[in-house]
Amino acid sequence: MRSSIVEKLVAVLTLVSEAKRPPTFSELVSISGFNKSTTHRLLALAVEAQLLQFDKERKAYLLGSKIFDMVRNAYNGYDIQIIALGEMMRLHELIEENVTIGVPAGPDTIYLRVLEAKKPMGTAHRPGMREPFHCSASGKALLAFMPDRVIDAKLAAHDFERFTDNTITTPEAYKQALEIVRNTGFGTNDREEYDHLVGISAPIFNFIGEPIAVLNIWTLHHRQSIAQLSTWSDELIASAARVTELIGGAAPS
Repeated sequence: MRSSIVEKLVAVLTLVSEAKRPPTFSELVSISGFNKSTTHRLLALAVEAQLLQFDKERKAYLLGSKIFDMVRNAYNGYDIQIIALGEMMRLHELIEENVTIGVPAGPDTIYLRVLEAKKPMGTAHRPGMREPFHCSASGKALLAFMPDRVIDAKLAAHDFERFTDNTITTPEAYKQALEIVRNTGFGTNDREEYDHLVGISAPIFNFIGEPIAVLNIWTLHHRQSIAQLSTWSDELIASAARVTELIGGAAPS
């Protein structure tokens, strides 16, 4: 069965989006398998619809403004907590501890949804609650993957208030903690805001590799130490990666 014009157009758009550098007309003919006249017609349609743009200087094709408008509108329309709910429920059933999703909000992380542990904890996080970034696993997981200039600006303006003996109280120590997060892929909170709570957190990324949300697991310290809870980090990171994929995101390379 012959491919439809829509299928061919999608194929060309996919080739342009996946190319390591903007491809030329000849390159697209070669890698698409379409003849020159078909490729020319598809490219003309895509450029007219602003799905692609033609760089005259390089004589190559790039994604057009309409593609980015569509992506932006899609991001504005989705509810990350609904998209992530399946993975949150999977973690909740697997680990039987509190599972939350949060997003950055100024100097804090604000929690959108909370699945509470099956065993009573006597401590309740509720949707809408906030945690400062310097004493939370979620804050570390978010900041670690932000640009250096953003990190520096946030640290310079932040009040590193001490809550427990384990609270990080200097920008220098916090930067060291962020480096560990980059190496491991997840943030930790070892009784840094409350003496009785520990938690781990993994970031969710958008299509340009920005951290936009976090999945978190947390529990009482007497139930699991941070070392014990961290044994679930691979499952947490995998869940965050699947949510990233569901929203068309990608971790920074």
